[in-house]
Amino acid sequence: MRAAPRPGGSMPRSGTSCPRARARLRRMRDAHMPGKGGRTAARRKKEREAIMRTRKRTAKAKVLLLACMAALTLGVAGLWGCASGDGQGDAKQGEAPASESQEALEPVSVAYLNKAGYETVIVADKKGYFDAAPMDVELLTVSGSGQQSVEALLAGSADIAATGQGPVADALGQYGDDIVVLCGTNCNTNSQVIVASPSMTGDTAITPYDKASDNKAEVKASFEAAAAALGRPVKLGVQQGATTESAVKSWMSAMGVSVNDFGTEGDGTVTLVDVKANTLPTVLAAGSDIDLMAASQPYPDTALSAAPGSYRVGSNADTNSYDVAAYITTKEVYEKEEASLKEFVKALDQATDYMADSANEAECVKICADSMGASEDTVRAAFSVADWKTGMTDTMLDSLAKAVKKKGYEMTPDQIKAACPLIPWMDAELGD
Repeated sequence: MRAAPRPGGSMPRSGTSCPRARARLRRMRDAHMPGKGGRTAARRKKEREAIMRTRKRTAKAKVLLLACMAALTLGVAGLWGCASGDGQGDAKQGEAPASESQEALEPVSVAYLNKAGYETVIVADKKGYFDAAPMDVELLTVSGSGQQSVEALLAGSADIAATGQGPVADALGQYGDDIVVLCGTNCNTNSQVIVASPSMTGDTAITPYDKASDNKAEVKASFEAAAAALGRPVKLGVQQGATTESAVKSWMSAMGVSVNDFGTEGDGTVTLVDVKANTLPTVLAAGSDIDLMAASQPYPDTALSAAPGSYRVGSNADTNSYDVAAYITTKEVYEKEEASLKEFVKALDQATDYMADSANEAECVKICADSMGASEDTVRAAFSVADWKTGMTDTMLDSLAKAVKKKGYEMTPDQIKAACPLIPWMDAELGD
């Protein structure tokens, strides 16, 4: 449980005042990020800063060149006006070309997963909305869950983290007002799914939840019978810290099924096992380390295909909970690059507007399927429950508040809303 908020409503910066949080942040910063060839975070950060400075100088040089060209053109036009005696050349003297007064915007980088839940980044990239932005946008893919995107942000390897509300809640709870929530782009349900192994049959079979009949008692009884037949708790694989962790705990609570948390022993019917999200289908198919898995799409559908006989047990739609696809940054980055971040949000808004148009769905599904290496049916299933909109709606804020509460952090709804400084700007600039 984090400390109570300071007077005035601001959150304590537990990332700088809590020894545990400081140690965690140091570990994140010292860790080797995926796909970087083993370089240290500090070295990568220095290299990235050097690249950013070079890009900035290049961009400013381009602006200066355009300014000089514009000035030369204006000068020639002025001479022509004098020669023709129309007086227009004198009228233009002393006016600076428009491009000369424009400052080059800082480039931004975003860490994301190339999977369902991150379709907006993929479409914005493939449709050229990032290319059309007045600054460079660098895309950095990570694996696992949105937690890895947040770790890249905290390590200084990315300016923006694309993630779900679970890692957002952890970031807000642990680092307080050092975290800025930029926007959400999708708020949906039925995307966090529990899948049982093919081995869970007979005495160990798990009864899937049916919302129409509300068979919670049968579901609970089947879990208890499976644990008794196995002679141990049912092992459920889920990535610790991912949005799915909160979703599966809520689902089990709703069914009345007791749970042992990660790394703990107890008399719970189910024990959670920490497994990286992108490896869950393979681990489930192996049939030895876990009996069930829980993850966001497309991993559940991948598991259902990879492990014949596996079956769906339930989803977050059963508990009427929502997932938020969100984008966060740090206060330091926000203060330095606010203009660039707003342009990034504008590009996301263009993408969600395009994706929300049913006439474009087939194209967007294909774009995402090709990028993810997933089937179009899997991506289409994600689109069928999506609500594409860039902003921070009341439903999004409510989902973030619930996630923070489930994580055990003490934050008021007003403090969560205060972590989203772009809300007035988005309401005015982006509209509905």
